[in-house]
Amino acid sequence: MLNRDYTFTYSAFVTTLILLFFVFLQSQGVEGGLDSWNHFLISKCAFLHPDLLLDQWNKPVFTLITVLICQFGFNALIVFNIFCVAISGLLLALGLKALGYKNTWTLIPLTVFTPILFQNTISGLTEPLNVLFLSLVFYFWCKNQLKSAVIIASFLPFVRTEGFVICAAIFLMLVINKEYKLILWLISGSVVMNLVGFIITGKPFWIITENPYWKHETEGTFEAGSGSFFHYVIQGRAIFGLPLEIAFVLSNLLIAYSILYKRKIENVVLLSLFVFWSYFLAHTTIYYLGILGSHGLTRVMAVIAPPLAVLSYFVMNEFFSLFKLNTKIQFISISTFALIVVWTAYHESDYAKPHRYSEATVKPDKTQKNFIKAGEWLIENKLMNRPIIHQSPYFDVRFNKDPYNIESSYRVWSIDQKSDWAAKGVIVIWDGFSAVREGNMKLDWLSNNSDYKLLHTIDGFEKPDYDSTMYKICIFEKINNP
Repeated sequence: MLNRDYTFTYSAFVTTLILLFFVFLQSQGVEGGLDSWNHFLISKCAFLHPDLLLDQWNKPVFTLITVLICQFGFNALIVFNIFCVAISGLLLALGLKALGYKNTWTLIPLTVFTPILFQNTISGLTEPLNVLFLSLVFYFWCKNQLKSAVIIASFLPFVRTEGFVICAAIFLMLVINKEYKLILWLISGSVVMNLVGFIITGKPFWIITENPYWKHETEGTFEAGSGSFFHYVIQGRAIFGLPLEIAFVLSNLLIAYSILYKRKIENVVLLSLFVFWSYFLAHTTIYYLGILGSHGLTRVMAVIAPPLAVLSYFVMNEFFSLFKLNTKIQFISISTFALIVVWTAYHESDYAKPHRYSEATVKPDKTQKNFIKAGEWLIENKLMNRPIIHQSPYFDVRFNKDPYNIESSYRVWSIDQKSDWAAKGVIVIWDGFSAVREGNMKLDWLSNNSDYKLLHTIDGFEKPDYDSTMYKICIFEKINNP
């Protein structure tokens, strides 16, 4: 017979799953932009192209876990991400329950409905799996199974590169706790993955030399841009939501007070603080310096939803102890806070609530509309079996093209505009959005090139003042050999 706390915990888990599936069913698009589709394609195609299993942009651990899932389609990957996020909250609840805390079920909504994580669950992104791995670390840490926690943490850099930063925070915790013997286990994941990479590629420092962010940085081939040092602070409300922001600030003040007056701080609370700040400051610095492909994307902060939830839960419990509230008032207070967090997530995400079922949560990507028309035109004119050069991973997913097989599909940026090697008969889909921004291909180069013939034009259904050709598509055929 489950006790009351466990009953609430599993009820909260099921309720959260239901709400996430409602978001999924109400969605008309996916979050994460082109990255979502690219992550899916790499995992899906990894069986056909085994070298993709070690791709460090997609991340080897993510690929190995999702390669089979992605054979069942993009929706299967979304369902996987939904479970990753919901189980993450469950693990935190069970972990802190093992430490003797009450009402830990609230950690489930506090995690899942951190706005930035909630907004990026219906996606093909790597953040949800990273959140799950980090929650597993917290779970085993709470259960005092530190070796298991550290080994799992050691593989975080191969779910997302920022895992190295999280490992640094865990290293600090191990030093503070004088768990020196566990420090070697913290590099076990890197040792194993680098060994595998070396065996397969023959590159002894695979972990460094094949990291795309490091390669672009050292070769100077990518300009990610930079911004204010306070970029993520300014975006804090949209990222974390005001209730969790306030709780986080208060938790920091309480921890500072406890350190000052030598009060005991739960180990997992201190771990949460270190992980949150190391990750947050790392991304802040990277964006400020304009290095390692940061772009200032806010979605990266979804990864630290677990430590934020733990710190928010901690501050609620401290106030309960301070004011000596009875059990009933504690339950009402923490339940109210959880409901406010849930409401805030919907509000900040601009998602339709579950009862407004006919309205969309995730809005459709307008740039895909004409790509669907382009694909249908190619099928109608029996041209889809040709190699298709384009810049939309969504197109590959929609029409089952393989972007890693040059006889099927490849990207516009692969066209050498100085010495064009594209074969006669290939089809080029130029669009005013991704082909220009990602593919660096101007329409004039194709239009004025005698090697290419314009076959079909699809006008933009909208013509924004700032870019009237944004949604326009032109389909060309290569009519001469290189």
